[in-house]
Amino acid sequence: MQNSVECVENRVETQPKVKLLRCVEWLQNQNELKKAPNGSKEFDIDSNASRKEFLLSGGDDTTVPSGVDELVIQPKFVPVRHLRTKDLEMQCEWQSCFSCFSDYEQFQEHVRSHQSQLHVIQTEENVDYVCLWDVCGHRTSDFSEMIRHINYHAYHARLLAIGLNGRATLKLEQCRKDSSKRNQLPPLKHKHSCMWVECSQSYNSIQSLFDHVKHHISYSERHLCSWAGCGAVFPRRPLLTMHVRSHTRERVIACYHCGQHFACNRKLSDHLIRQNVDPSTGIPCSMCGVLFASEYLKREHERQHISAYACAMCDMSAPSPAALAYHMRYRHLSSSGTRTHACPHCSYKAVTKSDLRKHIPIHKKKKRKAKDIEVISDSDSSEEEVRKKKVLKKYACHMCPEKEVKVFSRGTRLTTHLVKVHGAQWSFGHSRFRYQISDDGMYRLTTTRFEYEDISKNILDDYSRPKESLNKTLEFEVIEIADATKTTPKQFEISLKNNDIKEEGQAGGENVKKENRDEIDQNRAVEITMCDVDHDGNIINTKIIQSYPLQL
Repeated sequence: MQNSVECVENRVETQPKVKLLRCVEWLQNQNELKKAPNGSKEFDIDSNASRKEFLLSGGDDTTVPSGVDELVIQPKFVPVRHLRTKDLEMQCEWQSCFSCFSDYEQFQEHVRSHQSQLHVIQTEENVDYVCLWDVCGHRTSDFSEMIRHINYHAYHARLLAIGLNGRATLKLEQCRKDSSKRNQLPPLKHKHSCMWVECSQSYNSIQSLFDHVKHHISYSERHLCSWAGCGAVFPRRPLLTMHVRSHTRERVIACYHCGQHFACNRKLSDHLIRQNVDPSTGIPCSMCGVLFASEYLKREHERQHISAYACAMCDMSAPSPAALAYHMRYRHLSSSGTRTHACPHCSYKAVTKSDLRKHIPIHKKKKRKAKDIEVISDSDSSEEEVRKKKVLKKYACHMCPEKEVKVFSRGTRLTTHLVKVHGAQWSFGHSRFRYQISDDGMYRLTTTRFEYEDISKNILDDYSRPKESLNKTLEFEVIEIADATKTTPKQFEISLKNNDIKEEGQAGGENVKKENRDEIDQNRAVEITMCDVDHDGNIINTKIIQSYPLQL
């Protein structure tokens, strides 16, 4: 038994070497074709960016190489209404299998049969299981997680089959991304749980969860979404079905080449259009000048420039509720209450996990600099030559005379110049200057601010009254008053604790009397966002509770 385990371990250890050799061989074959088909340029294909540039320079007759171990199957034209049900060729990519099925249920049963063929690696503490699906290599010590992982491969393979036929049906271009990660799946550490109200079912198969939720949808009265804390109502059942996908994370199509899966056909089309359009011939945004591959993508981007949500504490406006929540968390909430993610190397505390991930590499910066200096000293090139290879941004002052324009290498230096030399100030509610690229390639100050008319009117009408920001002296008292129902989340009563508020003109800083505190509470504006989260910490519902000052 010990010898067999060692053999299995040796096979698993050699798997990454085989993949590496296969990639190196492909790169060598590509580098032999250093000249583009038109014979105008030379390219060393050592990265995805250079590979895309090489393929785009070749004209219409340039072909995209097949994916790693990708089977040569021609897409079939299927009407859009039958794209997800007919003429599907689902491929099992388990090691040395490559069977094809047209029936989804039979395909799922076949994939389940491979659960007993996992590679097993025995370590000192436990046993690890390794998935043998092509270009996957997932490894875990939790057998239940591996079962969910293999079942997800069956679901993902069906999406790939739909995406293959979508090439012909939707008249799509080929994907030009790297295919070596097309079968790498998201982590599945927990069971797939149904969060419909009064339902506690959970599954190890993602498809079983989708089938189960369809029964809830079919028996839903008034087309009501009873997913935990939602309560949305729709006029037709198909709209409810599309909406529930946002809760279950169901996808309907995938890119056959790179494996990325999408919630609708339009997302796949945008994914391919971005890769097959020359960046220099894109459609520019009328506000910031960024180029886009289609009019649709440009319109979606331009929405981000228009502020539709106003901050209740200052004159800041944001284009989305998420951006407004981001502003409130960083600008108005108490730093001690929101900085809950502590750095393991120092006393720094971050607001979000993302901020903490950006902070941790700072502790390794000195070591990296020392290594870079050693590499530079060993090589022929100097440090200045290495810096010249990097494309640096240039920030130009728009307020200086044309013949004496100051140019800076960093936006912070231009900000200092604008404030100290020209006396520029950012508008109330904004924490910094923002810069956008101009036609000459220089970055200049953004001097425009797009808002909806009603948002601007509210800000201008309220501008004369100074707005008070939340600070450490304000504390909240939260009391639960109602449990969650099919249409509403848990309800809370929120009130302010004004222990530190002091009455003006009172000697010795004595506390305000109780009757005056009640009057202050009535004249204070408060806006609180309540969020319901699942066991993974994902927000499933939000509700804004607002309390505006009384008009006396």
